[in-house]
Amino acid sequence: MGKMKLYQQFDLNLNALKIDAFRGIDILKAINEIPVLVEKLIRDLLEDGYIVIESSARHMGIPRSITVVKDFTGPFVTKFSAKVRNDFDAVSKAIGIEKLFE
Repeated sequence: MGKMKLYQQFDLNLNALKIDAFRGIDILKAINEIPVLVEKLIRDLLEDGYIVIESSARHMGIPRSITVVKDFTGPFVTKFSAKVRNDFDAVSKAIGIEKLFE
């Protein structure tokens, strides 16, 4: 049976933080809420059994990158390589910050 640690790094998408990305939204409110939403993203991933590593480098209180780690075992372990990305994308989309990390 195979065993594998899958790592996926998500880098902060600075384009998602540009002022024009917040059209129709109170810009100051949005900027203040983003770090809270990122913390929710991290908590939700931790609850789903992931190890989450935030970079120490930050931009406006937001980690410049988030690395997500998951242990997998079994004969079909290589088929799960996209699972980390899919889960990260689903959780961040549900929170409404899917464009913040790429």
